[in-house]
Amino acid sequence: MKIKQKKLKAENFRYVTKEIIRDPMIYLDDFFRGQTRITYWLRDINLVVNHAVCSDMACTTLSEGGFHCRQLIEQVEVAYVIYKQCHFKKQAKPLEFFKTKKDYWAFVLDGDVTFDGKVDPADTLSKFFSYQSLPGWYETLDDMMIYLADQTGLGDERFGDRIVAIRELLLRLAQALYHICDNGGLSVEMPSYLTAYSADAKAKDEDRDDEGTDESAASEDEPEATGELLLDEGTEEQTN
Repeated sequence: MKIKQKKLKAENFRYVTKEIIRDPMIYLDDFFRGQTRITYWLRDINLVVNHAVCSDMACTTLSEGGFHCRQLIEQVEVAYVIYKQCHFKKQAKPLEFFKTKKDYWAFVLDGDVTFDGKVDPADTLSKFFSYQSLPGWYETLDDMMIYLADQTGLGDERFGDRIVAIRELLLRLAQALYHICDNGGLSVEMPSYLTAYSADAKAKDEDRDDEGTDESAASEDEPEATGELLLDEGTEEQTN
């Protein structure tokens, strides 16, 4: 049985473009070097979550919460692209953040997100999408956007106890993506007999093939982009 997985395409996302799918570093460099600093961004995430969960904590004279929530959605999409392209595996315990005492004290004393004694963005991305799928994160952040506009919140639990895990995962994801940007890429362990090569040239060839296919099918109706993936975790196209 041959298992074929559709490649990621921009029309399956809300904000991610073809160029960013080809090279997520384009987004990371622009965001963390041009738009904000990691310290500012972590505070923004905290404020957005606080405002969404408890309207009494909102600053009513500012309206940046919705914009920051949109940025969060885009950032989750970029993280998903990296997660899928690197074929990271899911984890059975995605909320197990401290494997050793060294991890605990690194976080308490320096605020460093480590696992098994080292900064590991790959582990963080794996935990993030093991906790819930991309459609699940869309739903969470869409609800957060609605709550940002609701100044009453009467009778709403607003995520309940899950908000603790949601906040922590969003903060850790931001730090992981910053580390990828700061290091100029993502380091992944592999056997010594393997050699790495860039898939950029192959991606460009595939894009040219897709453009030719799109032109020939231009007269056909296309579905509206909703931000939902045609294939998500655990859903693959199988052909005998």
